[in-house]
Amino acid sequence: MAFIDTGGFIALYVPEDAHHQEALECREQTLKFSRLYTSSAVVSETIAHIQRDHLIDQSALARFTQDIVDRQKWIMLLHVDDDLTTRALEMVKIRNNRRFGLVDATNILLMEAHRIDYIFAFDSLYDGQVVKRGHETRFITRIPI
Repeated sequence: MAFIDTGGFIALYVPEDAHHQEALECREQTLKFSRLYTSSAVVSETIAHIQRDHLIDQSALARFTQDIVDRQKWIMLLHVDDDLTTRALEMVKIRNNRRFGLVDATNILLMEAHRIDYIFAFDSLYDGQVVKRGHETRFITRIPI
């Protein structure tokens, strides 16, 4: 199982993105074994990013939103409840890093809850991050390209 972050979606839907070709290959390889998991928080962040970046062709937004509507094909949307949001806010407060936001913390907690070890992302923010499974601790791994 693999979780897709905002950067993964941006790379998929924006042909000018530096990681576009890698993202297409990554999605193709991942979907041979699993659907991709994400959350409404990631969807919201992706839409906001596409809308406010005037250099991105806005047709990317139409393609992205249609794929989310038709997500049964390859995307599974995980639920973010109040408890998870509260725990994510605590994680942001403890981490105290300007690059680490609420969506990042939510992603980590969802991956932990759903036993997902792999993330489809292109930044190093998740490197060295762990997910706990009772007595077991595992490192989050970016999907290798």
